[in-house]
Amino acid sequence: MSSEKATHEKDFIVTARKYRPQTFGDLVSQAHVSETLRNAIQSGRLAHAYLFSGPRGVGKTTGARLLAKAINCTTPLSERDRGEACRQCESCRSFEEGRSLNIIEIDAASNNSVDDIRALRDKVIIPPQGARKKVYIIDEVHMLSNAAFNALLKTLEEPPPHALFIFATTEPHKVLPTILSRCQRFDFKRIPVTDIVGRLKEICSIEGFTADEESLVLIAQKGDGALRDALSVFDQSIALCGTDLHYVELAKALGVIANDLYFTITDLIHQRETAPIFSFVQDLVTSGADYLEFVGGLSGHLRNLLVAHSTKSGALIEAAEAVQQRYQEEATRFAEPDLLRMLQLVSEGEQTLKTSAQPRLRLEMMLVKLVTMPASVDLNQLLRHLGRLESQIKSGHVPPAASSSGSSASPASSPPTDGGPPALVSKPTSYVSSRSIPNADPPPTVAAPAPTTVLTPKVERAQTTSRTPVSYEALFGKPALAGVTPAHPTKVQDPETPSTTLSQPAVRIQVAEKAAQEDYNRIFFQANKHWSDFLSRIKRGRIAIFGMLNQTRLERAERTTLMIAAPDVMHADLLTQQRDWLASELADVAGLSHPPNLTFYIQPAQQSETAQKTETEANDPYQQLQRLSQTNATVRALIDHFGAEIVW
Repeated sequence: MSSEKATHEKDFIVTARKYRPQTFGDLVSQAHVSETLRNAIQSGRLAHAYLFSGPRGVGKTTGARLLAKAINCTTPLSERDRGEACRQCESCRSFEEGRSLNIIEIDAASNNSVDDIRALRDKVIIPPQGARKKVYIIDEVHMLSNAAFNALLKTLEEPPPHALFIFATTEPHKVLPTILSRCQRFDFKRIPVTDIVGRLKEICSIEGFTADEESLVLIAQKGDGALRDALSVFDQSIALCGTDLHYVELAKALGVIANDLYFTITDLIHQRETAPIFSFVQDLVTSGADYLEFVGGLSGHLRNLLVAHSTKSGALIEAAEAVQQRYQEEATRFAEPDLLRMLQLVSEGEQTLKTSAQPRLRLEMMLVKLVTMPASVDLNQLLRHLGRLESQIKSGHVPPAASSSGSSASPASSPPTDGGPPALVSKPTSYVSSRSIPNADPPPTVAAPAPTTVLTPKVERAQTTSRTPVSYEALFGKPALAGVTPAHPTKVQDPETPSTTLSQPAVRIQVAEKAAQEDYNRIFFQANKHWSDFLSRIKRGRIAIFGMLNQTRLERAERTTLMIAAPDVMHADLLTQQRDWLASELADVAGLSHPPNLTFYIQPAQQSETAQKTETEANDPYQQLQRLSQTNATVRALIDHFGAEIVW
């Protein structure tokens, strides 16, 4: 019984060695290399040195062995299949049995000294025994020392006619350029998951094993593009689960987090359920899963959802067909900006986990952020709505307010009935249209801050279908000072409305504004007179601020502020941050009674230089909304009321 067991153990050969390619046709996913070498053998155009580079486990050393065997095959080329080794002649059999003296394999990792290369150089002059070439395969050639490389240079440049060198390396950048220039280089590529799965299916069919497709995909993914690694995982899987492989059992045996857990997370994100997150993390901890491995898998899961959503296909997802279909169905539940934001949150969480002393807490925080993340808003659609609203207001058309009763009489603007915020009202117009603008969506109701809220009385819509002129009082009610009779009425002509008589308070406001303008003209004169002294004080106090302020110019007094021209946006923004301090210093130097209002703006000459930048940003929704949030009261009110944040 023990002898049978020993015989069985002796006969076992690992799958990577048992199914090692014996011909160029057996090389997986390296057709560009095998076809070139076949053509070189058939045409007799063989180089004296080759360099095979690429990741581990993709067939570099195997390709070198196949080339050496095909070169020394004694069967005539006319009787061989496209330059392949016949595997029947004495040269092929001796090589496959490991007794060939004409093909020599050297491990450069353990034979990397200059003495080893000198010994090799002395042996190169010995001709082959009953073969065409004497082939030297040097694996991991980048491990040679610089002295060893230099000792090999002369031999490599002018080798004997019977000698041929094949170098294999995973790090070609470490090989000396003088060596690279003397070799023909072939880059082996990573093997796709689908090709590894195909090879595993062939082996299962030969060995009599059964495995579902998801199990084979999992094994291929564990190989990470290396067929040799995947075959090692395959042997481990057979030892763990037997000859019948199932995905759930295999995932547990290999310590891999199953896809179902990731789909569970995205379900919780879609349903916006926070409570189950903590139970999920507890189960994850109990199962012994690694936090970083889980977060890395979650990133891949979200990437697959993004690919499925963007391409409307699962062809680019490395998974079984059933899983690809599941990704396509799941991707329809999320918007593309949401998936991008989730990927960003997971990426930031992964970096935090690596250095955190409380990784579980960080993981829970990241998952809760994903669940509570608000949905993204299409900036282009929002900007189109705002544009339509602005055009309607400018053209004198007040869009109808939404009415639940659906009656024809709807208020042009009314206070909320549910205790919500009042509607934001723009400047009054002289006409109200009873018809909405064609092909235009009704603009959204925007909430305004309480101090600037304007409530308007209800006005019945006109019963006719034409534009009906409506007086200012009918639309906005009687003015608060309508009953006050001014002592000296002043007439001001408005281009859109009939001339009206200004009340006494209005006259006083105009007089006050005129007085303020005259006051600031005097302030401008004083500030301009002492501007050089002001710059000298700033230079003594803050040299960095002086460097920016010295490039500005005091231009004029405009209403109740001093206008200062800055060379560009950066100077204007940075000086605006120091505005209060600069105003205080200017008042002290110029002998002003109070600090003046300062406004920094870009001077016209520089505006033309920034026009190109403005034009390039014109089609960027993020930049447009940023500018609108600073200049448009409607957008500002929307952001303030809803607590919105411009993300992307």
